[in-house]
Amino acid sequence: MATETLKEDGDIRYKWSTDIQVAGMLIYFILSGGHHPFGGERYKLMSNIKKGKYKLDHIQDVVAKDLIEKMIDKEPQNRPRVEECLSHPFFWTSTKKVQYLSQVGNKKEVASRQNVNQELISMLDECAEGVFYNQWRTKFSPDLVQRVDDKKKPYPENILGLLRFMRTLQVHYADDAASVDLISLFPHLFGCVYKFTIRQGWNSENPLKEMFKPEKTVGANRHEVEPKNYEEHVGLAVQESEHTFTEPTSGI
Repeated sequence: MATETLKEDGDIRYKWSTDIQVAGMLIYFILSGGHHPFGGERYKLMSNIKKGKYKLDHIQDVVAKDLIEKMIDKEPQNRPRVEECLSHPFFWTSTKKVQYLSQVGNKKEVASRQNVNQELISMLDECAEGVFYNQWRTKFSPDLVQRVDDKKKPYPENILGLLRFMRTLQVHYADDAASVDLISLFPHLFGCVYKFTIRQGWNSENPLKEMFKPEKTVGANRHEVEPKNYEEHVGLAVQESEHTFTEPTSGI
């Protein structure tokens, strides 16, 4: 039950926001293997729901946590609508995730190597939570690295260098990019970068901002939300979350 349904001030009108909070609890229940975000026995659980007191300790996927936190917000007006939930990065395909990473790699703060921002690197390393990227070149074939890498000044062996390399690969070497599964090579990278960009506020700026707009198609008489391959998106998202949960947190 949602927060507002536990109030003792008369009849409660169920709204879309009520369903969103319950759906958020259900997503956590599934991904955590049977745990409730508000925890505790029945009366303690209801008390936690009223207070908005929750814990998401049983899942490690930072992208899933971000979605769930938004959905189970204590205040109904703060919860995302259905179309906003479905456009959340938790449901993105691998292709869209790579596009996002490429856009981040094109940010001037990432691209600049004249005045390297050490604070930026430190913050990214913190978001990586023990996963190291100082040997990212070993994940690619030597031939591919030689062709894509900057000939005058090779990309540095850190997350910034990897993001810039990925951007160059996507933009200038499309055929090679199509043959490389970047998300599988670096399974923790998207969550790390997403966590970082939230802290930096980059997701509220273009071009990243555009990627969060719900995909819509025109219906007969109205605009209808129609996420492509919805079942595939949901299945992939759950699989990736479970995969992240069971993986060791060292190495890349």
